[in-house]
Amino acid sequence: MREYAMTLLEAENKAYTSNRDSKSSSYKFYSTIVSSGTLSDKISALTLSVQESPLHNTQALESLVGLSKKRSRAQAVEVLRSLKDLFAQGTLLPSDRRLKHFVNQPALAAALSEAGGHWDIGDKLPNQIEKSHLIMWAFEDFLKDQYFEVLKVLEVWCNDEIEFSRSRALSYVYELLKEKSEQESNLLRLLVNKLGDPSKKIASRASYLLLQLEQAHPLMKGTIVSSIESESLFRPGQSQHAKYYGVITLNQTILSKSDDKVASQLLDIYFPLFVALLKPKKDVHAQKILKKKGKHSKKGKKGKEGNEDGKGEAQEDELREKLISAVLVGVNRAYPFTTSSYELYVDTYSNPLQHCELTLFYSQAF
Repeated sequence: MREYAMTLLEAENKAYTSNRDSKSSSYKFYSTIVSSGTLSDKISALTLSVQESPLHNTQALESLVGLSKKRSRAQAVEVLRSLKDLFAQGTLLPSDRRLKHFVNQPALAAALSEAGGHWDIGDKLPNQIEKSHLIMWAFEDFLKDQYFEVLKVLEVWCNDEIEFSRSRALSYVYELLKEKSEQESNLLRLLVNKLGDPSKKIASRASYLLLQLEQAHPLMKGTIVSSIESESLFRPGQSQHAKYYGVITLNQTILSKSDDKVASQLLDIYFPLFVALLKPKKDVHAQKILKKKGKHSKKGKKGKEGNEDGKGEAQEDELREKLISAVLVGVNRAYPFTTSSYELYVDTYSNPLQHCELTLFYSQAF
């Protein structure tokens, strides 16, 4: 059924193209630009063609996505900007739902089940399904695949070595996520992962864009908090740098009286994070002792490496202190918006060590 629908979509595109007046000046101008124009003109022509009738210009959209995969930074950024405008601000994606693959269309599944679950090319279409339905479902399937290809290109440029490319790709991810719900989880993952970017400028921008997203879509606060928790704070092997930008994003989340669940969710993150920040201190102290013993046992080595290690440890300790401070700030901001039941939940810790750490946590927080 899908193969048949794709052939119908292709035939529809060919019919639309053949019905154009090939002798008209506008068509000749368009063909000349696409074949031999500059990159900017070609992008503009293809974009206008898609906007004219997305259903009948699938080849133009496919060409745009293909251009975005070139390894030229300037070209990729320009093409991605046009694709972002088409998908985010344009009418390609529905604003009230997500796209469906052909096999997931509910009307198709219902019709096939009523027809006995079997259909082959040449058979009559089951029940009330018409060719126009198949064409629309095939186009939606095609559009979903192309949009996913764009996301894969954005992921590549989000990890580019040049800061400008990463910054532009990050902005495009944010705009797509803000405007449409399609591929929301993947887009949010890309945005949250940039909290751990080596560049402080990019990490700070990712934090700012996440907070802007919370303002644009207040109901997404819980989803964003959960994503930061899993992708940034408690992900195995995550750096302190990423955790710091994750925490300052959480502690700057604006809460209201209706956000008691989000506030409790934040406190449930802050406490285990605080405990985890305290425990490594013992391990770090033990490592320092072992390093000192190793240095005393080796002869003839200068202290340059030791100075570098000491500098790195000092920076790590400073970052840990900033992280602890950010956690405590978050507690002070989130606690007033929680319900009284959270205090009862806190008192349920039966482990004496946990109770001691919890008491220390709240004594520092308040």
